[in-house]
Amino acid sequence: MPTELQVLLSEITRDFPAARIEWDPFPSGVRVLSLELNGRMFELEYHPTRGTGVSENFQDTPPFIGHDEAFDSLDEAISRFKELLSSAKRGEKASRSAAMILQDKKR
Repeated sequence: MPTELQVLLSEITRDFPAARIEWDPFPSGVRVLSLELNGRMFELEYHPTRGTGVSENFQDTPPFIGHDEAFDSLDEAISRFKELLSSAKRGEKASRSAAMILQDKKR
């Protein structure tokens, strides 16, 4: 597991103690971090060769839709993930991403 993900998990438990965390390490090297904080749901999916995706999920988010944002840099993905968590910690309301809004318009 990349050191950056170990550090992220430590920081989350320290800085966001109210967060409910699910951590799924797969034999392929893929790591999925799902987190709920103040009624908002987030996911970070790391793939060792394909990059990292970051999403905010909603009750009606369909499965396997893809991530809201994709990053080649794990550090950039972690930074964005922490921005979302900080927003939830401050009590800011969730807002649908542009990707989800476009998906909704297609229906």
